[in-house]
Amino acid sequence: MRLHLNPPLLDMEGRSLDVAGIMKRARAVEDAGFDGLWIGDSFSPGMTRPDPLQWLLAAGAATTRIELGTCIFIVPLRGAYDVAQRFSTLHRLTNGRFTAGVGAGSTKNNYDAVGGDFEGRFGKLKSDLETIRALEKGETVGEMFLNPWPDALGGPPIVIGAWWNGLWLKRAAQQYEGWMCSAGRTNLKTMREAISKFRDVGGERAIISSCMVDLTAPNSSMGDEDPFNLRCGPEEAAERLHKVQELGFDDILLVKTDHTRSGILHQPRTDAQTLSIYEADFTDDDLAQIRSLIEPDLTPAPRTVR
Repeated sequence: MRLHLNPPLLDMEGRSLDVAGIMKRARAVEDAGFDGLWIGDSFSPGMTRPDPLQWLLAAGAATTRIELGTCIFIVPLRGAYDVAQRFSTLHRLTNGRFTAGVGAGSTKNNYDAVGGDFEGRFGKLKSDLETIRALEKGETVGEMFLNPWPDALGGPPIVIGAWWNGLWLKRAAQQYEGWMCSAGRTNLKTMREAISKFRDVGGERAIISSCMVDLTAPNSSMGDEDPFNLRCGPEEAAERLHKVQELGFDDILLVKTDHTRSGILHQPRTDAQTLSIYEADFTDDDLAQIRSLIEPDLTPAPRTVR
């Protein structure tokens, strides 16, 4: 199973990362032996993230091996041509290491922020992804024609971030390059059922995202119906990773546990509280300890575009 990181947004001194800072941390993640670096996307008031594609471009400029992905890029908040152009550009500039983890998003205020249609988001996601894939193949859609560079033709692999809904699992398996579920909103029982359905309809790459990790947390029991996480000691964390590996998942994306966000995200707060919702970066020792939880998977992430 491949091991990836979804990085914090600040350095160890609590400052937002500039390009040099992003490049430094990306090199550290690659040097520590991780397989990928992924970043989220949000327009939510109070928790807006940096533009994920610009962030990944800086990370890509400092690395040569690791996969670079979005987790997840909320496609319906933008225009389809704009997304196709941006995906195609990053695909080429990173020499094919970019993977577009996409979805509709589940937070209404993302849509309110841009005047989008929250109720119609899944229909727009379906339509936009079909348009994006066609444009990246060099096809004309209405008046739109991307005319991609020959060495960017086809665009990046697309992984669908979705619940274990049968319709979207089937689309992820048969029309795109994989499926991504969120550890924070699921458990081992549901993962077992969902990956079985995904494989039954021909799905290949299965990813667990947003898995919180804190190897300093005390061990506690985690049943099949408890939210999946790695908030425990190293030995217990390694056992939990082995369980999802046995279920057949190919990749897991780890995010640093944030102990301060709950209860203050949507309330008035001081400057110090505002800063505290963006947790500081992993140390080099953190990276080494997390990377040692499982043996490196030397199989590269799939790059095939259909």
